[in-house]
Amino acid sequence: MVDRPDPLWDPALPGDDELVRLEALLGRYRHVPAEGQAWALPPTSRAPRWRRPALAMAAVLVACAVGIAAWLPWRLQWSEHHDWAVETDAPALPRTLRVGQTLATSAGETATVQVARIGHMQVLPGTRVRLVDTRAGHHRLELLDGRVRARIWAPPGYFGIAAGDAETVDLGCAFEMQRNLQGEGDIRVLSGWVMHRVQGQETLVPAGSHLRFDASRSGIPLAETASVAFAARVEQLDLAMAKGERVTGVEAQVAERATDDDRFTVLTLLTRYPALASGPLYPRLAAMFGETVPDPAHRQAWQQGSVHAMNRWWEQVPRPPKAWWLNWRDALG
Repeated sequence: MVDRPDPLWDPALPGDDELVRLEALLGRYRHVPAEGQAWALPPTSRAPRWRRPALAMAAVLVACAVGIAAWLPWRLQWSEHHDWAVETDAPALPRTLRVGQTLATSAGETATVQVARIGHMQVLPGTRVRLVDTRAGHHRLELLDGRVRARIWAPPGYFGIAAGDAETVDLGCAFEMQRNLQGEGDIRVLSGWVMHRVQGQETLVPAGSHLRFDASRSGIPLAETASVAFAARVEQLDLAMAKGERVTGVEAQVAERATDDDRFTVLTLLTRYPALASGPLYPRLAAMFGETVPDPAHRQAWQQGSVHAMNRWWEQVPRPPKAWWLNWRDALG
């Protein structure tokens, strides 16, 4: 506010020579609105319409990332020897399972055991399981006899089921396992992978496959789509080779009956018994990997047990340790 008239505030008043000179220089930039039109407010800076949903989505993603970063360590952490929760409608069954304790279901009973925080296991009728050990990163129980279904979402090796001298190690998956009192059993993998170990022998089993085992050894993984005749020939060949007996007629039958779905079975056979590369199974497996003309040098190296030669085909198979976190549905099941 001014105390006396000033030409700077009132253009009708005459100004001094300097002011008149400046007005003449700047007059060309003067803006006069049309008659009856009010002075417009200066334009405001507005973000493009697409920016708001993009910023909102970015905020949601950041919040999810922060939540997962806090939730995942909590899920994998577990106090040593802390009891597992048991859910069941059977009044006689316990509601928790502690280390060293056996859970036994009768013919009409089932139970769901929470495997720490990394998953759960269904204990089906007529089954006995015993909790062996539990701590962060290492959870083990023993299937004495019966049948269980496990769904685990955790890094490879966190969960395993012993069966006598054998052990089935979860590599981030869902699987079913059964075992009788004689130590014979079967594993069916629904997602991911498992590894079956016994007597120093390790066998990988991928999703969509099953594996028979006994107290001293594991068989060869078979696709669920494998024919009965093919499965019988594979078992016959496996048992013969384990005894050091070469049955060329059976090798030919396995090669003839193998479909593209049986690629992992044939690959496991040749890996367990490299000498088989000299027979009809090698060219059949080569064709499954798109090599219609077998490489003699590769074949010779395989027969000699070269890990480098075997890896040439194994590396074309999506092997574990897999990106277990991609099977996020296992965390919800």
